[in-house]
Amino acid sequence: MPTILRRDGFEFMIRTHDHLPPHVHVSKAGSDVIINLGLSGELPHIRSNHGMSRRERNAALLIMAVNNRIFLEHWEKIHGKVNRY
Repeated sequence: MPTILRRDGFEFMIRTHDHLPPHVHVSKAGSDVIINLGLSGELPHIRSNHGMSRRERNAALLIMAVNNRIFLEHWEKIHGKVNRY
């Protein structure tokens, strides 16, 4: 699973054999969330949480929102074009 970004103790990864909708796996200190990428002007949002605190989830969402375009570009390099609009 390629790591796209490491920041503030978080590791943001996109699996090479994954499925739609476009999303990123985020882990920190043994907990993880899956965050769907923002498409069509939407903000990224949490799809599932496995032990991450609300504060950590919010921090991960903020990092995702700021870097959504970069994550989407990486998703498309791995999985092909996504209808963004």
